[in-house]
Amino acid sequence: MIDSEIELNKVIVVPLISKDSLDINDAKNYYGTELHPNQPIPTIVSTQSEVNSLVNQKSGNNQQLANEERLVILLKQQEVEKDKTFDTNKYFNELSTDLFGKNLIHTEVISSTQDIMLKYLTYTRQGLVMIADQQTDGRGRDGNKFLSPLGCLLMSFKCKQTDCNKLPFLQYLTGMAMVEAIHSFPIASDLNLSLKWPNEIFTKEAGIKLGGVLCEPKYLNNEFDVVIGVGVYLSNSNNPSTTVNQLIHQKQQHGSSLSSTTTSTDIPIYINREELVSKFFNKFEPMFMEFTRDGFNADLENRYTDLWMHTNQIVKVKERDYHHVKIIGISDRGFLKVIECDAGGNSSPNSQIVELNPESTSFDIQNLILMQKSQ
Repeated sequence: MIDSEIELNKVIVVPLISKDSLDINDAKNYYGTELHPNQPIPTIVSTQSEVNSLVNQKSGNNQQLANEERLVILLKQQEVEKDKTFDTNKYFNELSTDLFGKNLIHTEVISSTQDIMLKYLTYTRQGLVMIADQQTDGRGRDGNKFLSPLGCLLMSFKCKQTDCNKLPFLQYLTGMAMVEAIHSFPIASDLNLSLKWPNEIFTKEAGIKLGGVLCEPKYLNNEFDVVIGVGVYLSNSNNPSTTVNQLIHQKQQHGSSLSSTTTSTDIPIYINREELVSKFFNKFEPMFMEFTRDGFNADLENRYTDLWMHTNQIVKVKERDYHHVKIIGISDRGFLKVIECDAGGNSSPNSQIVELNPESTSFDIQNLILMQKSQ
């Protein structure tokens, strides 16, 4: 039996499971085709004996070969093994998409779903998702470390765009789809969640971070190939952060605060990863199709700003001598749109509207300060 997190002699072995039948030739065509010289691509096999052969080959006398990292994908039929930690049947049964999430790589432990997909699965077919139980080197925006204990939802998936002007919006769609997916569970429909610009999920009143989004594109043949990473504190072990299931449990206990000694094992799993990921893709796919066809139209913008924490929020801009501005929306380019104002939020006819690029702007939400990222 394959261990989904096998990493021997730098051979990383992961299983690929498809909701629909996927033969080995299609899998190689979708995920194992080299499009430019020296492009790292995975080795895709269909039997455990092929995996064993590759591992043994790496363990041989060729030192140069043994020192090279290699990703091996084992194509498997849809199945559930009792000792596995992700119920693929439950996931696929809830999934109703045509494109996103139908081909799944699940690994128990890996360095980073984002880094592995960026290295080995760039320029591959849209819709593939990789989910990990734990990451040893998870990261967020600007290389910040993302805590990745057991119980987190940790995944990266593939997305395509041809228009560079649409790239900033992908993080907005992803965050919106995740919050809407959480709210689609009846027990979580009234959780007061919000989106922090540009890429994080927070609790609205307490200002506690629950998750984040990371979008990283590469460009080839007039197309942007984007790996979108998502991390959500869902049912973490060791309590490194407040989790979605903790918030639900607290609500079920009539608003009582959680004890400092309460651990994740004391809290029921109201929302599991399998159903949350499937509901996420069920939300994201029609949203993405609408966006690709019509752009960030009024419907999508209203859904996004209904969820964010910034409507008419008054903040300061470091590079403008900490003068006040009021947040008024998202521009056609996907930038944060603000207008000059006084401390009370009052603007004049001469007040300037400024647009802030999400890729070069940091938002200190505790002190309500927008600033350019450090180079």
